[in-house]
Amino acid sequence: FLGLQEQLVYFDPWLAGVVFPSLIIAGLCAIPFVDRNPKGMGYYTLKERPFAIAFFLFGFLILWVLLVFLGTFLRGPNWNFFGPFETWDVHKVLVLNNINLSEFFWIRWLGTGFPVLLEGSGHLPRIVNAVARESVGLALVAGYLVLIPPILAKTFLKRFYAGLGFIRYNIVMNLTLIMMLLPIKMVLRWVLNLKYIVAIPEYFFNI
Repeated sequence: FLGLQEQLVYFDPWLAGVVFPSLIIAGLCAIPFVDRNPKGMGYYTLKERPFAIAFFLFGFLILWVLLVFLGTFLRGPNWNFFGPFETWDVHKVLVLNNINLSEFFWIRWLGTGFPVLLEGSGHLPRIVNAVARESVGLALVAGYLVLIPPILAKTFLKRFYAGLGFIRYNIVMNLTLIMMLLPIKMVLRWVLNLKYIVAIPEYFFNI
């Protein structure tokens, strides 16, 4: 469970604790239906299934074993990050300087406040304003999940797309892109102190 605990640093609890584990199980269940290679039935070789083996090793070693390693050796009291030779001080206090993409975009880059589309009280203005505030992050996530698969199908993954077909290809690519969100979020947190790409805490929707 240290892997799940480490994911909670980068994602909302419902994503890290419910959605992602469910997608892992669904992805494992989908393997027999996605793999259309008739060769080597009953066993796997790197020559026949390079993508499948690379996909599995990346998910297991990088996104699971590495997270367990980080949680075991580099996370100390209060789940703070400690270097390899740093003393685990229970009184260590970290400055909370992580900010969301909407703050980067509207406040730091444009120098304006968050957009307000509707004034007044009620449920609808809150929804509209939250969507407007996070429009950049929503557009990035939508482009990441919707545009990348067809672009790759037309360029680098033509043979892969032809072998799988439309439905199987999109299932594999969306599972792959969702899996890659974790290392992307980890790098963004470490390099840019970015907390969430999309942050709508009013409705517990944070990516």
